[in-house]
Amino acid sequence: MEKSSKKNYSKKYCFSDFTEKNYRQLLKLAKKRFEFKSFHTKSKNPHIILRHDVDISIHRSLKLAKIEANLGIQSTYFLRLHSEYYNIFEKEIFQKIKEIIKLKHEIGLHFDVDFYSPIKSKKNLVSYLLKDKKILENLLLRKIKVFSYHNPDIDKILKFDNDHIAGMVNVYGKNIKKKYSYCSDSNGFWRFNSLKDIISNEKINQVHVLLHPEWWQVNSLSPKQRIIRCIEGKAENNKLLYKKTLKKMGRKNIG
Repeated sequence: MEKSSKKNYSKKYCFSDFTEKNYRQLLKLAKKRFEFKSFHTKSKNPHIILRHDVDISIHRSLKLAKIEANLGIQSTYFLRLHSEYYNIFEKEIFQKIKEIIKLKHEIGLHFDVDFYSPIKSKKNLVSYLLKDKKILENLLLRKIKVFSYHNPDIDKILKFDNDHIAGMVNVYGKNIKKKYSYCSDSNGFWRFNSLKDIISNEKINQVHVLLHPEWWQVNSLSPKQRIIRCIEGKAENNKLLYKKTLKKMGRKNIG
């Protein structure tokens, strides 16, 4: 890609928005007018429900969780049981999830629609949700009270829009959709309006924000670069783990 094209993409898709520094600034700006609440809130005051669907990186999730906690903000991190990019049963990943919990953030289930597809009925959906809910609760030793759909376009899953399903709050439920303005960074750019535009709009008082931690990095990068950084970073961690394991057992790393 030519330099001019890169500059155009950077401006069009607001690459510079998605840095840790800017994230901190956005949260500080939001706190001037909004409270941060959970999906269980009944508040009618101006507030934001902040959610993270963790598709790719627990490492990035912990970085954002620390920024939020430092500002006295609580959010909800939705974890995938069937992710191709991280394993919640892996020791290092599990420990980072526990750190996020210690920072007082809530954990939700990011339900992987594609893993169970086709989901033909609400009865099917409830059984799969209960199955994943139980696994996550047994691992983390805490109640899971909220879920979000991963890949919600599959099987027209959004038609199941009850406010509560399988004993959990459905973040795509009718009530939340009706009451809240929505902001999303899906695919590494603002899908609708930017978070800054929304929190600067005095006509908007209740906001549901969906973020994906992998998009928020130290430096300004394209979405493709951000994903590559997460994938390659995890691979490097695995290489180091293998070396450390061999050294710990007194074995050679031959080759």
